[in-house]
Amino acid sequence: MTFPRCSKIKSYADCKGCSEKNCRTKREPITEKELEETLQKTLEIKDEYYRLRVRALIGLLKKFGKRRREISTLKLGENPDLTVKDDYLYVTFSISKKHKRGLFQYFKELKQTNPDSLNKPYPELVAEWKTWQETDQGHRFKSVTSTKKVSLQDKYAKLILEYVFYVKAHWPTSAYLFPSGHQVFGLKYIVDTKEHLSGRQLLRLIKPLNSRLWLHLFRELRGKEISEEHGRTLASVAEVQDFLDLENMETALRYVKRFAVSEAKKET
Repeated sequence: MTFPRCSKIKSYADCKGCSEKNCRTKREPITEKELEETLQKTLEIKDEYYRLRVRALIGLLKKFGKRRREISTLKLGENPDLTVKDDYLYVTFSISKKHKRGLFQYFKELKQTNPDSLNKPYPELVAEWKTWQETDQGHRFKSVTSTKKVSLQDKYAKLILEYVFYVKAHWPTSAYLFPSGHQVFGLKYIVDTKEHLSGRQLLRLIKPLNSRLWLHLFRELRGKEISEEHGRTLASVAEVQDFLDLENMETALRYVKRFAVSEAKKET
């Protein structure tokens, strides 16, 4: 189950306000109070692995605000995505960006598959091109990496590392930070060291702790924190775009416009 997506927008940050019921864009970022209450509730989890895992997940979401797939695919093994150096925890995320193919590329595609279509009126071809961009042939995904760091003294970094050490100690061959697994007769949890949990499975880890929580709300929180720290400035827009690895600066601008407050000049 996923939360409702407004039918009037293509992405969360595109919201400009409307009256649509149950709109996902009406969900506010998680508050510090909610976060602390959620972390406190994790202490009630009796199984050590389950407890450390969900606390590390919350730590990653809070500090980095990454998309769920970017977290679920974090690697361990010979070339781990999490390393410690000079009093910092470095985390390298794999970012998959969608690139829509251009009009000229659409014409080349038609020339190979249906040359007669090129005789259609130009406005009609443009309309078909925009529809084509939403198909598997009309776009491609490009993977890049993005490395962030956090002080080892940060309380959330400690949650992440505690879990990392646990996984390495119990499943040293695990290829992923969040390995997949299954329960046997509801009693024993068997870990699959070659596969990772899906983004939806990560969501299921935190949902029992707080029904209002969605992974994206942590991303909203990180964007909110950066916007409030740097104010309503171009530097704030650039920082949001860089830290959240947003391809479009306009999306970063919407975060800043939504959360940052302009400060009037002090006069004496």
